[in-house]
Amino acid sequence: MKQTKRQVTSKVVPFTGEFYPDTPEPTPGGNNLAAFLVMLAAALVAGLSMGAISTYQSADQVQLREMKAQSQQLEKVKNQVCR
Repeated sequence: MKQTKRQVTSKVVPFTGEFYPDTPEPTPGGNNLAAFLVMLAAALVAGLSMGAISTYQSADQVQLREMKAQSQQLEKVKNQVCR
């Protein structure tokens, strides 16, 4: 099938009479691989962030952070009492 070239035409803007070249319509690109890779990267980032959030909020991690805070408080009290 033979494709014909589109002629460049001018468009007249009403009321001013100025000529502007008609802009060609963009042809849809067939770059499906790039779109797939972007979607894959977005899914990977979303999965990693959900995993990090669930790990941070797990019961074991919450208990560990509380124990560390209590240990630091105990060290402060110990330093104040043993001076």
